[in-house]
Amino acid sequence: MSVRVVRWVLAAMVGLLAARAAADMPETAIYETPLTNLVTAIDEIYVDPESGDGLVRFAISPIATPGEGRLILGLEPMGPDAPALIIVVNNSRAVRIPSSQEAVSAEIELPGHVLRRGTNIVTLALEDDETTGWRLDGAHSRLRVSYTMDRELASLGDVEAALAADVPQAGAIFIEDRPNDVMVEAVAAQGIALRMGRVPELVTDPASASIRVTYELDAELSGAEVRFSDNGTPGVILAGRHQQDLESAARLFASRSLRQADTVFTVVDALHAAAIGRENTRVESSQATLREFTEARLPFGDGRGAETAVILTEGDGDRRLAGLSIMARTAIAHETAWIYAWYGSNSHAAPENRHVVFVGTGALADRQLLDGAPVEFRTALRQAADHSGGSGLRLSSAAYASEGVPPSGVATVFTDPDNPTRWIAGFTSPEPAGFNRASEILSRSAHWGALTGRAAIWDEDGVTGYDYSLEGTPTLAQRYGLPDLSLREIALILFVLTMLFILRGIWRRRRVNDKSRGWR
Repeated sequence: MSVRVVRWVLAAMVGLLAARAAADMPETAIYETPLTNLVTAIDEIYVDPESGDGLVRFAISPIATPGEGRLILGLEPMGPDAPALIIVVNNSRAVRIPSSQEAVSAEIELPGHVLRRGTNIVTLALEDDETTGWRLDGAHSRLRVSYTMDRELASLGDVEAALAADVPQAGAIFIEDRPNDVMVEAVAAQGIALRMGRVPELVTDPASASIRVTYELDAELSGAEVRFSDNGTPGVILAGRHQQDLESAARLFASRSLRQADTVFTVVDALHAAAIGRENTRVESSQATLREFTEARLPFGDGRGAETAVILTEGDGDRRLAGLSIMARTAIAHETAWIYAWYGSNSHAAPENRHVVFVGTGALADRQLLDGAPVEFRTALRQAADHSGGSGLRLSSAAYASEGVPPSGVATVFTDPDNPTRWIAGFTSPEPAGFNRASEILSRSAHWGALTGRAAIWDEDGVTGYDYSLEGTPTLAQRYGLPDLSLREIALILFVLTMLFILRGIWRRRRVNDKSRGWR
């Protein structure tokens, strides 16, 4: 064999090995996000002598290897004599931002050997703490990190760390539909949201999810368990011997950290595990508006929801995702999951004297919500019906929903007229087909913090609150104590009266004809 042939063979072998090595190498991805989107969200940080050092925290997934990164900080001096700023990354790299009288955009390099899996901390400190300081604008600051995914999730601890990671953020979540069991699904959704620090993107197709939550009944178990699932898509299994065990497993998942767990987490393990979420002291409020609800100033979340009944009117099928999204967002707002609330799809089965939260379009057929709701709620519902292309004559009708119209929802909160210590809230819509999307808009955007008034309507464009703080001119119905009838009901009454007059006329004519013939 000639030397030339040997060279060609060697070159082909080297090329083949190089191609195979390149194919086996994990693909490098880049994740970039403003600091306001981190799990530990940052709107702004003040670094001054009174506030002390500022901290920027972000987490990298346990199955990702970080590469090079950059941290772009939007900084604004709080005075003309603002000192230099010292930025330290994971206690191993320091960068000095010189003093400035104008706003600056500082770009900090994050070498791969400095970043690490898990929590990374960037510290901002003043070089001289005897003058003014700096303000960090989270919306104008960005984190950019390259990474490679090296392995699959292999334990419950990996799942929890992946849910809480910023780089990369967890993808879509699948929660198995368990018929006639809204409690387990709602509590599981809250447990996921508390770990992610945001409302997850919920999907109905398990193949499109990055993490799954499923259930398993096993009579041979000794009690409730949370198991790791590696059957295709990784995730968790809530397991138990019977329904009560499944509920206990859901509460374990929503209240205790799995960070140190391997593939099984039991009640005994929960005794030594850290709690997730926290119960804070609620600030009492004399107001009865949605703003107080979103800021957890109303008693719905007291005792982790032990005094509240949650009515998810669409508890099964795809429409249940609307209720799960609202529950996930509520858990984040109240700093803890409502794991001890009563859950069901019918308010008549709920325990008496509990605060009630209605979620779903079926709430519009519940007299407990409609009878005590403020007039602002009806105004918002009429506006939503008009927005969807309907005439607004019947608020609970879905016949007027038009295709292509942006989905909208209506929220309200009020005290029960028959029991001033009992609170009732509702999240619903006159257009059932679009309520899933409307709930996603509310729970995964800034719309939640914009809810205000005793009732509000929201859509993709924003939030409109209704609060009639002043007594207006009473209507004739209010002035004379007449029933407050809708236009549809008035039309029905007029139709019945017309039919009665027609029948009376027919009877009268027949009576006259009978008399003219000498009949009686």
